[in-house]
Amino acid sequence: MGRERIQILDGGMGTTLESIGHSVSSDLWGSELLYTNPSAMQSIHKGYVEAGADLVETCTYQLTPTNLQKYLSSSSEEHKERSSSSSSIIRSSVNLVHDSFRDKPGVVFSCGPYGSTLKPGAEYSGIYPPPYGPNQSSDPKGNTYKFNYFSNTEEGKAQEENAIHHLTQFHLDKLICLLDDDDQGEVWKKINWIAFETIPLMYEIKAIRRCMKTLNEIARNKYTDGHSRYDGGDGTEKQWHRKKFWITCPFPNGQHPQLTPEGKTISIDTILHILLDPHEDEEIPDGIGINCTNPLYVPQLSSQFTKQLKKIRMSKYELPVFVLYPNGGQVYDVHTKTWSTPLDSPGNAMEWSKGVLEVVNDLEKDKKDDGQYTWGGVIVGGCCKTSFGEIKALKIGLDELYR
Repeated sequence: MGRERIQILDGGMGTTLESIGHSVSSDLWGSELLYTNPSAMQSIHKGYVEAGADLVETCTYQLTPTNLQKYLSSSSEEHKERSSSSSSIIRSSVNLVHDSFRDKPGVVFSCGPYGSTLKPGAEYSGIYPPPYGPNQSSDPKGNTYKFNYFSNTEEGKAQEENAIHHLTQFHLDKLICLLDDDDQGEVWKKINWIAFETIPLMYEIKAIRRCMKTLNEIARNKYTDGHSRYDGGDGTEKQWHRKKFWITCPFPNGQHPQLTPEGKTISIDTILHILLDPHEDEEIPDGIGINCTNPLYVPQLSSQFTKQLKKIRMSKYELPVFVLYPNGGQVYDVHTKTWSTPLDSPGNAMEWSKGVLEVVNDLEKDKKDDGQYTWGGVIVGGCCKTSFGEIKALKIGLDELYR
C-alpha cells in the first residue's frame, strides 16, 4: 500500500465560483468565465493546485458547443468584439488548467450528462425527453407519468437503441472540439483524463463507452500512423492518442437514479457489468466510481463496488481506478436552485476529509485472494459544496496516513 497509488482531485467548481462572488445563474453555470474572465477561472484552478490537487478538472461540465454558441450569439457588444468560436473556447479550458500547474500537470476534461443541460437539471432523476429518453405516458385526465427506463418490448428496445445513438452523438460533438487541425494534437496531448460525471442512466453509460471508442479511433487516425507511440509517464509505452476516461455516478439518497422496468432500484452488480463488460463497439473505462453523493452513503456504496468488482474476472493490468468525489453533504433543489444543510452533514472540512479518507484507506487495504489490490488505484476529491479547504484537508490527511 503506497501513497503513489492515490491521486487527489480538485473540489467543486460552480459552488466555489459562487462562494467568491461570481454568478452561476446562467445556463452555463459560470463556464462563461472561460470567455468573459479566464483569469478568474484560472485562479480557481491554481487555488486547487496550491491546496494539493494532483488532478484539476476543466470548467466544462454543462458546456456544449450548442449552448456555448447560443451564449456567444446573445453576448453583449463588448464581448462580441472578441472573435471566438465555441470550439476554441472549449479547447482553451484545457490550457487554463494545464498552465495552472508548476510541474506535472494533471488535466481532467469534464463532461456532464445530457441531463445537466436540461431545465431543471436531470442528473439526479435521469428523466430525459425523447429521443434521449423514453416516451412518457399520460392518463385520460392529462397527468403525465415520467420515468427513466424503457420497456422490455421490441418497441422499448428500439427506443433505447435510438436514445443511445443520440446520446453518443451528444457527447461526441463536445469532445470532437478537442481534436483541432491547427494544433497538431497539442491540446489533446495535454489531457490526462476525460471525466464523465454524475451519469444517472445505464444506457447513457453505454453511449459514453461507444463515444470513447469512436473518439479514440478518430484521434488515432488523425494524429498517428497507427504505430506512433510515446512514454505515458508511468514507465510504459502507450499510444498517445488514446485518452483514459472515467465514469462516475450519483447516488441520491444512497441509490442510483436508474430504475428497472419493474420500478426497482438498479443493483451495484448490474452497474458494474454495464460499466466494465467488454463489447466490441464500446471502450472500457479506466476508472469508475461515485461523485456528487452525500458522504454519509459513501462507505456502504464503496464497499458494494469493491465486493462486486471481485466477482469480475480481470487481470491486474485491467483493474479500474476507483474514483471518489462526494459532495459536501448539502442537498440541492433543482427547481429552486438552492442548497439545504441536513443536521447530519459534516461540520467542517477536516470532518469531511476524515470520513472520506477512512473509505480510501479501506479501498487500499482490500486485496483479492491472491494478494493483489482489488482496485488499480484511487482518485479522491470533492464535488459540489467542497472547496480549497476540503482538498487541503485531504492532502494533509493522506500525507499523515502514509507518513
